[in-house]
Amino acid sequence: MTQVCDVSFVSLLRTPYSIFCCFENYVARILRHSKKRSSMDVSDETVQRIQKFAENRQEAERESNEPLSGTALHVYTRRLDATLQGFQEQVKRQQDELNKVCQFVWILYSLPRANLSSKLRELNSAHLLETSNDPWARISQARRAKKAYDSLMKSDDELPSTDSVLPSLLALEETSTLVQETKVSVRMTAGQLSMNRERLLVEDANLKDSQSIATGLRERIQRIRNESARKEKQTPAQLAREQIAQQKKQNKDLDSTSSDLKVSLDKFIDDTLAPMLAAEDLGGPTVGDAFEVSDATLKAGYTAHGKPKKQKEPVEAESGSQQRIDQFLQRNADEAPANKREAAAKEMHALLETMMEAGSSYIDLERDSASSRFLVRAKVAQFHPRDARRLRLIDFGRSLGN
Repeated sequence: MTQVCDVSFVSLLRTPYSIFCCFENYVARILRHSKKRSSMDVSDETVQRIQKFAENRQEAERESNEPLSGTALHVYTRRLDATLQGFQEQVKRQQDELNKVCQFVWILYSLPRANLSSKLRELNSAHLLETSNDPWARISQARRAKKAYDSLMKSDDELPSTDSVLPSLLALEETSTLVQETKVSVRMTAGQLSMNRERLLVEDANLKDSQSIATGLRERIQRIRNESARKEKQTPAQLAREQIAQQKKQNKDLDSTSSDLKVSLDKFIDDTLAPMLAAEDLGGPTVGDAFEVSDATLKAGYTAHGKPKKQKEPVEAESGSQQRIDQFLQRNADEAPANKREAAAKEMHALLETMMEAGSSYIDLERDSASSRFLVRAKVAQFHPRDARRLRLIDFGRSLGN
């Protein structure tokens, strides 16, 4: 209200001077007339108001004759903006109220009567039916609500009849939808269950491995602690004797293991590897391509295409035990080999012994044999980078030590 009065006052300042003059004459006549009346029909309060108004008018006239300053213009513009903003807010509030009423009316006419009460409660909770402090506004709102209720009570229900098949169809459709969704959910759950089971097995195996590693580490730590505690109680001489005893035991175990490995290697060479080496030397298949090669085949030889030749005379197969006895006796007597299989075995034994004695040094090969090629293919030995007639063992211990 103050903003509106400010605007009216500013507008009054812009009123033409002639109107104020006429009004001034009118006020002066009223004052003269009021002074002459002895009965004092006009009260003193009214006279004071008129005089104050005249003074305000004169002051306003003086201000209107003076040009507006920048400050006054700024104040005027600010008040005008504030008044305009107040009007806009009021229009917005009225528009919101109108939208609420329209929505309320649309809901009342569109909903069936069965859902009316629940929807009204929702609207009431959503502040669509907010009560106002103004009694007349509340009365108007109540009248509108009563009118809406009356119109709904008079309207007919839009529900299907009792003998209609629509409810059954709707229930069937909803049930079918639920069944399809349940099937999809079951398939998804089954897939996830299978994945979770596999993951559980993997995690269980990892857990067992972790537990085994943890148990081994704890036992090793405990042994180290016990060993350290025991060594702290011993004298240097006792520690030295114990270390020497351990070293002797390790050497003894190493010699025993080496002997066992040497026996196993000799047996493998004599029984399995020697016939294949002899076959490769004769131009037959490469070692590993043919596992069963008889002495008769080696005696007959191979063709230029690597095929075994036909045997001219049947040869009785000797027993394996007798062959091994003969090989043992021949090696001990240092006699010439009886057949090509024994010759290949003797060559392989000699080559391995020579390379083991040489260690990491190269040895000179008398010829290119199947034994040397097999050792190179097996990654046991290697040729010299610049001379294929020199061979040495690969130092596995150096790679492990590094």
